[in-house]
Amino acid sequence: MIDIHCHVLPGVDDGAATLEESLAMVRMAAEEGITDIVATPHTEDGVYSNSAFEVINSVKILQQAVDIHNIPVRIHPGSEVHVHINLLENICFSRVLTLKNMGRYILLELPVQTIPPFTEDLIHDLRANGLTPIIAHPERNALLREQPVRLAQLIRLGAIAQITAGSLTGAIGKRIRQSAEYMVRNWLVQLVASDAHSTHRRPPGLTGAYQVISRLVPKEGVSLFQSNASAVLRGETCTVLTPRVSTDWKKYFWFF
Repeated sequence: MIDIHCHVLPGVDDGAATLEESLAMVRMAAEEGITDIVATPHTEDGVYSNSAFEVINSVKILQQAVDIHNIPVRIHPGSEVHVHINLLENICFSRVLTLKNMGRYILLELPVQTIPPFTEDLIHDLRANGLTPIIAHPERNALLREQPVRLAQLIRLGAIAQITAGSLTGAIGKRIRQSAEYMVRNWLVQLVASDAHSTHRRPPGLTGAYQVISRLVPKEGVSLFQSNASAVLRGETCTVLTPRVSTDWKKYFWFF
């Protein structure tokens, strides 16, 4: 398995605090079959900056430690970039990292409650420059939960979306789980990742999430999520099925 969203680098954001904790997270990931982790520290979110140079250097240090401890996992550089008006410029000038530093995919974090008014234009500009935006954990954005048609619109513009493993397993709460299940069932998301922050607070488990996905979509749907993660790592094109948003989607949720 491949984890494209993980806060595994030590001491750079609100993820792993120490190298020892990072190693424990990587070891836990390896034990459940994860072979590759893209380290995606928070970037340009008003609290953490995490320049491309700093992230790449931190990944090298962590990989050396992982190799010394004979943990069979490869760590790759990346970032979880808070959407901002100068995002494309910051990518072009290598101030923020694309996933694996390949200039193909960029992991975007939206505000918790809303969607910035420039988001659709940003997606268009990223696509025009050969970048595919990945919207991180849309199930945890209040507006996208309430109006999943907005997420479908972003997908149709050329973005893709990544669900959090803990959202599907219920670790983040019933409301988030219901939203996550709806998004998976209706092809509003194309990737699943851990968004792990430690070994206990949102740990790097993906196995449970794939088990849930297998109950929500046909067997080939699970393979689609897995192959899309591989495609992101290789810088290839992901498979995107047409999103479905029914007119009576609210009946799936208890909180409306």
